[in-house]
Amino acid sequence: MESSLFEMLKEGKKVGALGSLNADYSFSVSSFPQPGSTVTASGMVVRPGGKSSNQIVQAALLGMECQMFGQVGEDPRGGWLIEKLNEAGVNTQKIVKNGPESGHAFIMVDDKGENEIVVSSGSNGSLSKEYVEEVKSDLSSLDALGFCLEVPVETVEKALREVEGPIKVLNVSPIPSSPSLEIAQGADVVIVNEEEAKSVIGKPMPSSPDSFLWGTAAKMLKKRNLPSVVVTLGSKGSVVLEDGKAWPVSPKPVTPKDTTGCGDSFAGSLLAALASGMSLPDACRLASFASAYSALGDGAQSSYGTKEEIRKFAQE
Repeated sequence: MESSLFEMLKEGKKVGALGSLNADYSFSVSSFPQPGSTVTASGMVVRPGGKSSNQIVQAALLGMECQMFGQVGEDPRGGWLIEKLNEAGVNTQKIVKNGPESGHAFIMVDDKGENEIVVSSGSNGSLSKEYVEEVKSDLSSLDALGFCLEVPVETVEKALREVEGPIKVLNVSPIPSSPSLEIAQGADVVIVNEEEAKSVIGKPMPSSPDSFLWGTAAKMLKKRNLPSVVVTLGSKGSVVLEDGKAWPVSPKPVTPKDTTGCGDSFAGSLLAALASGMSLPDACRLASFASAYSALGDGAQSSYGTKEEIRKFAQE
């Protein structure tokens, strides 16, 4: 059954991501520091990251024809980030260099695989609406297009409103200071975690994926003519809210080594699956395997699997 999901992926479908590129500085710690305290890391490594960059790399590993849209700084890390995307098979022709500093993320990962992250937006923070205008025809030629909120909200809103053609998937992360589902206007699918769902939808979400209350949430979304929503629940799986109905998606249990970028793996896999014409529940099932696989490795992009690697993992 799991193998059939991967057979539904159509290699060569065009997938894009409009958003962030970061250099990830990852520190391994036994526990997170408390206020006023200092901890010593057992190691540090620098890897390519950024939510949008992570998503597009995962889609490329699943066989899609991928392109990244965004900007980096004129510092050495900017060229390095572009180089790493090229190595992953991602088209980088529309990435521009603007400003003195690229985006950076500082990540602590503890012995349980959990993480705490601080992001410095750098050039991501000045990605403009004018840039969207410049690349609009390229965006419109895609089969699926992903967004995150590590770039200005108004830039994302313009693309969601004006780009026509691709399936548009919005990952509402990091959550804006004044969250509202209004930002989702123009999106076909919205991805939120538990806390983001509470903020965006305006009421607490059930903690169990098989709760009957999900059906109530789905009907509310349909009544308000809002897009389909995927609520990710970490180790408990995810729930699809679509057309007034709710579908729980069970996770594949794993003991995580590093959860950095797991949500981005999920989103990137979802983009690949939707571009291939898969239903949203099936797309989420495939994405849950990809996300679980990524939790077994170190870092974000460095832990992502290919189509065959994840297929084999899903059958274990």
